[in-house]
Amino acid sequence: MYESLVAEYLEFTLPPYSPREGFDLSLPEPGRHNIIHSIIGVRRCGKTFFMYQLMDELKRKGVSQERMFHFSFDDERIMPFSDQVLSDLLDAYYKLVPQAREGCYLFFDEIQDVPYWTNFVRRISEQHNVTIVLTGSSSKMLSSDIPTNFRGRSLSWEMWPLSFREFCQFKGIGTKKRDGVYTAEERGTFEVAFDRYLEVGGFPAVQEQPVLERVRLLQGYASEIVTKDVLERFGTASFRVADRFARTALRSTGLKFSVNKQVKDLRSAGIAVSDERLYALLDDLEDAHLLFKVSDYTLSIKDNPKSSYKVYSVDPGLSLAVAPASHLDEGQRLETAVFIELKRRFGQNRMNAIASYSAAGCPEVDFVVGDVALCEQHQLIQVSVDADLGSLDSLPSKRYKREIENLRTAMQLTKLSQGTVITKTEEREIEVPEGRISVVPAWKWFLQGR
Repeated sequence: MYESLVAEYLEFTLPPYSPREGFDLSLPEPGRHNIIHSIIGVRRCGKTFFMYQLMDELKRKGVSQERMFHFSFDDERIMPFSDQVLSDLLDAYYKLVPQAREGCYLFFDEIQDVPYWTNFVRRISEQHNVTIVLTGSSSKMLSSDIPTNFRGRSLSWEMWPLSFREFCQFKGIGTKKRDGVYTAEERGTFEVAFDRYLEVGGFPAVQEQPVLERVRLLQGYASEIVTKDVLERFGTASFRVADRFARTALRSTGLKFSVNKQVKDLRSAGIAVSDERLYALLDDLEDAHLLFKVSDYTLSIKDNPKSSYKVYSVDPGLSLAVAPASHLDEGQRLETAVFIELKRRFGQNRMNAIASYSAAGCPEVDFVVGDVALCEQHQLIQVSVDADLGSLDSLPSKRYKREIENLRTAMQLTKLSQGTVITKTEEREIEVPEGRISVVPAWKWFLQGR
């Protein structure tokens, strides 16, 4: 019954795509017991098109497209799923392409909702000559299940909305490195592009949309994630509660977010809800990659009790789209973009915690990257949207002087001799008794990589 559907997928013409960076993903020749690759991330961030990129790379190496079977389980024509849907689809593929039994590449898109998918994938990987690539929108369904079910023969890769470098390439702006030296014209181009990046964000499909259409699309993304990746999967709360809670959290990106306050606000609006349910909902939204909790680094090694967290949206443009007009300031969006870039650079290494940092005499440094288990800190980062920090002795406001002083205190406490301040346009080196503070324009820091 699936043959006509499979035939349609086999005749599919790969669409144009913008190459994604940061993935050292080399697919092996089909065989038994191959490593299973899973690509996880928020909906609409480009996972499907990255599959097309992998398929195109295989075609360039001489692999026939018949030996590549791509199927999206978002296809409503196979819903509701039967218990045997995966086996039936593969049998239909083998019937249409008998030579595929000798070795083929299987690309299964949004597989996490299909019954018994882990059992099926494990069996096929052990008994057939295949190379398998999976995508999914929930870290709970993939990155926690795969290591257990696939017995150590799997690798998970996190995908995010476009990085600033990818955003520039998408817009046709060259980003080739030249020892970090840029002309005045190039600097101006990157500054304008970065302002646009903070406004539009990195979801690929919204890049060329007019403002109103872009905002509506991004608002739709948020609602879709709440509905499909939270409520349908976990049933933590009603849509009314979950949607309101998620939008409030997204508008709070870069700020402290108190779950207890949200409980009080909902109850005052006549909505019955418990704090336990909202804490669970916050976890589910994080599993869906819509937003992320950030704790203080000094508390991360402890069994941190439930309290307020700083929260960050998966994308600055998404937060702006769900916020009331003029509600979300540029500083919040800049800090959000920096956090997601840190997740992109260090998130694959679970030993690295990305947290805020506070201690005696140091109210807060925006980000510290470090190994919590070993109590080792590697980077300290402050984010300041201010365009002119001045000199250390003549900072333009008490606020920015306090940020520098907090960074110096954190450097002293962590014994790090280097700190970073990410600004919109300012660039300089500040020598301090604790070492050196690099003030870097955001566009340049994003292009520098690690």
